[in-house]
Amino acid sequence: MNNDIIIGYVLLALKNLKYNEEKMEDVLDELRYLFDTVNESDAAEFYTSRKWQDED
Repeated sequence: MNNDIIIGYVLLALKNLKYNEEKMEDVLDELRYLFDTVNESDAAEFYTSRKWQDED
């Protein structure tokens, strides 16, 4: 899956959750940073391990 597809899904979710444009841009900035700094296997591990549920 390429980054444009992922960005599209994220934007759809944010729009459905009624995020304003400024917050959506903040999320996209962070997402683009993570694309550059986290490899795919680490991102998948973070998701599948459910570590994201333990974060506060």
